[in-house]
Parts: sequence; C-alpha cells; structure tokens
Amino acid sequence: MAKPGRRSKGPHLWMRKDDERWLILDNGKQISTGLRGRGSEEAAKLEVARYLLHTQADEFDRPESLEALSVQGALGYYIENLRTDMADPKRQGYAVMALIQFWDGKTCAEVNARNCELYCKTRRSASTARRELGVLRAALNKAHKDGFIPSAPQVHLPPKSTKKPVSLTRDEVARVLWQLWRRKRTQHAARFLVCMFYTGSRPRTIAYTTWEERPDGPWVDLEDGIWWRAGVEERETVKMRRPHGIPRRLDAHLRRWRKMMLRETAQGPGRGGKYVIEYPSRPNQPVKDIGGSLERACERAGVRRITPHVLKHTAITNGIRSGMSITEAADYFSTSTQTIEDVYWYRSPHHQKRARDIMDRSGKSQ
Repeated sequence: MAKPGRRSKGPHLWMRKDDERWLILDNGKQISTGLRGRGSEEAAKLEVARYLLHTQADEFDRPESLEALSVQGALGYYIENLRTDMADPKRQGYAVMALIQFWDGKTCAEVNARNCELYCKTRRSASTARRELGVLRAALNKAHKDGFIPSAPQVHLPPKSTKKPVSLTRDEVARVLWQLWRRKRTQHAARFLVCMFYTGSRPRTIAYTTWEERPDGPWVDLEDGIWWRAGVEERETVKMRRPHGIPRRLDAHLRRWRKMMLRETAQGPGRGGKYVIEYPSRPNQPVKDIGGSLERACERAGVRRITPHVLKHTAITNGIRSGMSITEAADYFSTSTQTIEDVYWYRSPHHQKRARDIMDRSGKSQ
C-alpha cells in the first residue's frame, strides 16, 4: 500500500539483483516478464507496455471526455493497435514506456503546453523528447479518430534540432573496420559496417536482410544487383525503405561472403546461411546489435565513439561529398529530398558552387 502523500509510480519495471530477472511492480504485486539480464531491458520495457494495455483496457467501453480518460489509457489503446497500424511496434512501445513515467496519473485534459515542456526537461535530449511526444500525439489522434475522446488535445513538440549529424570520414571508417576485422569474434560487426557504409540503410534493415527472396523482409538479389530494403508484403511507413542498386565493391564482398556461407552450409545442418550477416556461434539468427563491438573498435582506433546509426549518416555524407546530386542521394538512400538538402547538402562540392565562382571574381567586370 502506498504511503500517505506519496504518489504511486504505477506499473513499472524492476530488475531483481540476485537473479537479474525483470519484474513488473504494480501496487505491491510482482509480475514476471519472463526475461532476465541487462541485455533484455528494452524487451522488458515492451512487456510493461503490454501489461499496461490490459490494465487500462476497461477505459474504452464507450466514448469519454478528456477529463475521464487517462493518458495511460490512450497510450495502452495505441499499443494494442500497433500491430495493424505500424510496421515496427517495438520502437513505439519503448517510447510509450518513457511517456508513462511522466504522464502517470494525468488525464488527456492535462496534455498542454506546460506539461509538454515539463516532460521535455525529464528527457536526455530535445530530439528524444520530440520523438516520444510524437508518439503521444499519435496515440491521442488514434483515440479521437476511433471515437473515444471528443477531440485530440494539442501536443506541443520541441523544435527540430538544427545540429548536423555526426559522421566519420572514409579514413576513420577504414581504421575502425580494421580493428573489427582483425579480431575473429568481431568480424560479423566488420561486415555489418561494410554494408552500412555502402548502403546507408538503417541498422535494422541490414540485420534482417536474407540471401533468399522473401515477401516479409529485406533481401539481396545478387543476380540483378539489387538490395531490397523491404519485402513486397511489408507495410509502407514514414521511414521509406525503397530498393537500391548494389555498388560494385559491395557486390564483391557479398558474393565472397555468400560463397563462404554456402561452403559452411555444405558441411552439415546447423551451419547457418539464412541472413547476410550472422554470429558464427548463432547460425540462422540475425545480428541484432553491434553497438558494443563498434564502441570498443572506435576506442582502439582513436576515433570518437559512435552508435551504429551514425554509420547511416556517414554513408549519406560521404555519398554527397563524392558528388551525388540531391535527387540521386534521396533515391539511393531512400530519404526525402528535403532531408538531403537541409541536413547533408552543405557537404557537397556542388553546394553554392556558382555563388562561390562568382565571389572569386567579385568586383571584376564581366
């Protein structure tokens, strides 16, 4: 029972120290998530979101006023419908868990500029807060669209960051790559880096790419030289995943890796070969994270620490530096022309070229 004057945290995640099991604590009860270890924290957070869904489900029996519906209830309903509304529900689930920590006990009527500003102060960065508040806005819009609240309150987002993304030079990439490749236990991460550098795809796309064609996920077509970032049956999202041609150098790497995997598969069952990149000790399983290997390789190479997502920025930046046009880059990297122009174009040798040429002869008669 909560102490008088102390506000309940609501359902929240806790790791038991003796066996590192993740539990959901709810008003004195301990509910097992079935997960253990610090590496399972993100998956455990999603289990809390699912638990919240079931505890809040009774709020959606009929349309409610803004004052009668809790923010948790709206978020729970949103999570329940992610399977049909979103292509990647886990990412949304993680955002919901962050939102719950602040909005617990608040109603939809309390979603206003002041509380949104206070929420931003609890987050590590404005960009993180903006992304998570975007999920809150989507949840409220969903509740309104389906008739559970009379209107969707305005969610006030912090402005977009004008800070340019971090990227590595080609020389820095080569140094990190060497540190990964020279150790056998991190050679899978070296392959991951090579693929990201030449494709500019998101880490998740690289991780789940298979050698064989499939309708429900990314795959590589070596015969026609196409990397399909998404299967034909996958739902299209804001994060576009259009196919792109495979550069000659990457094609050579892929063909060599494919031959190696086929030789290993021929040695007997359980040798792997489903995904383009796999852990040697985990055949037919995708490499889901190279963050730790990448961080340590950067440290050994004397390069600033980066996350796998920085490699996407690195690929686009180096493509632009090498002369890609805005249209070519948007098409190849499957992003918008607006993003290329706003975030990356200043790196291009063509950026303001005519203006620079004119200024070189400024004051001279034509």
